[in-house]
Amino acid sequence: MTKTPALSTETPEPLEQLLAQLAFGSELHFESGFCDHWNLLTTKSSKAALHVVTQGQLWMAIPGRLQEQVLLEAGDAIFFSHSFRHWLSDEPVDEHTNEVDFANFCVPDHVERGLVCYDIAVESPLTANLFQVMPDYIHLPANQQSGRLSPLIQLIRQEAQARQPGYQAAISRLSDVVVLHLLRQVLSDDSMQQGLLAALKDPALRRVVLAIMDEPGADWTVETMAALAFLSKSAFAERCHKVMAMTAKSLLDELRLQRCRYLLIHSELSLELIAEQIGYQSATAFIRFFKQHETLSPGEFRALHH
Repeated sequence: MTKTPALSTETPEPLEQLLAQLAFGSELHFESGFCDHWNLLTTKSSKAALHVVTQGQLWMAIPGRLQEQVLLEAGDAIFFSHSFRHWLSDEPVDEHTNEVDFANFCVPDHVERGLVCYDIAVESPLTANLFQVMPDYIHLPANQQSGRLSPLIQLIRQEAQARQPGYQAAISRLSDVVVLHLLRQVLSDDSMQQGLLAALKDPALRRVVLAIMDEPGADWTVETMAALAFLSKSAFAERCHKVMAMTAKSLLDELRLQRCRYLLIHSELSLELIAEQIGYQSATAFIRFFKQHETLSPGEFRALHH
């Protein structure tokens, strides 16, 4: 009799280590059905966020980036790795859109469209670092959710639609598991890997990324980064290109950019102090660097997200 080989359930070691060290806490923030014309602009928060569309469809847009707005369908999930003010609306958003009064939210009589939102509090430095290098948002359509993520989201949809006693507690307690499965999919799906996120799966590059995030203002050079990765300068440059399709300088610039964007949104530090924290000698040099990557000035970026 031929013995059927056992299926391996082992997770690649670097990914297993990363997921095991994450610490976050999720809680239900908002759950509603909608009818008629509605939209809302979220407020700034220090937390990450997860939205699940339970019924119908809606649009998500970020102020200043309306050209990239996303249509979300029932069963879709969208994860915000850090706080970005964003629109949620029953129709595409334009520069003339104004927030509609909360009276247009219909609970629980009208559920042509429905939404569940979680706040995700970061509870460890490693988790904060991971969230900072992830894209601003990740849209996971229902038909692209792998593993156990899709059944979990379907369970949330069913609980939100049935509204049986205790349904809010049920969908709230599911949130941590949903976020963990979402992160597992994002970190293990090669089609989603890009830039800094891909670097976290590579042990050598991960050491460099985390070290720069701890001290973005240090005097980093290709030589010091390569030494931290235990690679020669040329081998480090080749690894950056192969894993991230980036140069070593681009790696450093991107990490510094991530930090200054975070500080502009979540702190009131002056441009001079932010420049110092990310390794620039003057606010002028920092402003020039920021505009090269964001097209906006730091002041314009801060005003947009406050």
